[in-house]
Amino acid sequence: NGLGFSHRKLGKVEQGIGFYARALEINPDYVLAREYLGEGSVKMGRLDLAREQLAEIGNRCGTACEEYLLLAQALDTGKPIY
Repeated sequence: NGLGFSHRKLGKVEQGIGFYARALEINPDYVLAREYLGEGSVKMGRLDLAREQLAEIGNRCGTACEEYLLLAQALDTGKPIY
């Protein structure tokens, strides 16, 4: 997840997404990786993929958890929060 975040912030969004995907292979319940994957998808204009991650986060920690709220905000504004 940390590698994904670092790569995404350096503008290497696709590489970052690959790291998030790997983190989720290891732990599918890691909602922070799902949030960041969703934010990377927002940055790439793939709102459909971001919405999928939002739903997955909602299923895992509910709609009131921080990761859900931050990704929902990113979807609403069209800009990643982090």
